[in-house]
Amino acid sequence: MTGPLLVTGGTGLLGSAIRKIRPDAIFLSRADGDLRDRSVAQLLLENIRPGQILHLAGLVGGVKANAANNSRFFEDNALINTAVLSAARSLGIQRLVSFLSSCAFPLFSDRATTESDLQAALPYEGNAGYGYAKRMLDLHTRLVAKDTGWKWTTLAPVTIYGPQDSFDPERGHVVASLISRCWAAKTTGTPLVVWGSGRAVRQFVFVDDVAKIAVDAIERNLDSTTTIITPDGGITIRALAEAIASVMGYTGPIVFDSTQPEGVLVKRLHSRTFASLFPDYRFTNLKQGLEMTVRWFINHSISGEGVSLASLPLCHQP
Repeated sequence: MTGPLLVTGGTGLLGSAIRKIRPDAIFLSRADGDLRDRSVAQLLLENIRPGQILHLAGLVGGVKANAANNSRFFEDNALINTAVLSAARSLGIQRLVSFLSSCAFPLFSDRATTESDLQAALPYEGNAGYGYAKRMLDLHTRLVAKDTGWKWTTLAPVTIYGPQDSFDPERGHVVASLISRCWAAKTTGTPLVVWGSGRAVRQFVFVDDVAKIAVDAIERNLDSTTTIITPDGGITIRALAEAIASVMGYTGPIVFDSTQPEGVLVKRLHSRTFASLFPDYRFTNLKQGLEMTVRWFINHSISGEGVSLASLPLCHQP
């Protein structure tokens, strides 16, 4: 089936990065219609008649938002995913990549989680609603691929960060929230407050890397599979906060608030399929990614208040 590339969730963090690579694609946002409604999703896809779909749309949030709204995260994401995939199937769209999340995977204390573990145990209860909705998306995608022979597949990145994220200090994901809080601490002379003990271990991947991989996956017409996207390794939240403080030139105290949620203590995924599918890919290292993200945050969120970018160490680097 010929037709344009359609990106659902096209104005979010990942969609905005994909736009830089494929400006010819069609990018759907909430303003175009409520994808929880199957009739709306059907009408939108009928009007666009895409040849390929990158399905990114969904309700997302940080650790506190997930824990407080598990049922809503499950319901909204399950409705969106079912509506989009059902419409795509009815229109005979044979190339589709759905995006999962590391939250869908169970976690093990003695080893990293791999693709084959997806349905092996329960996801972390703090984001079970979002995690189960993503598991259903993986199953739905693979079942359609099996029934039809179409090239429908799923990609599962670890926590994505980068420019154009939501830098809400309360509801955003950890990197964006810490950047926002660190800037507030730097400009007000107050401590940088980090949720939790700082001992939690997480993995992060820069948004431009995921965008390149997503476009490559849809253009190469990959066989149906589930592929984790991660640079491997991992970093404690304490080390992450210190890295952000260093990039931003913040030298004040860093305080860890153990009364706030931090999620599961260790979250580590490893891909058994990524290297064979993308053997030459080199991920952006965390320091470079943080520098680019902080620079974007300052330019777009703060510069209107008359802040001098020259005060930031990263701005003196080529």
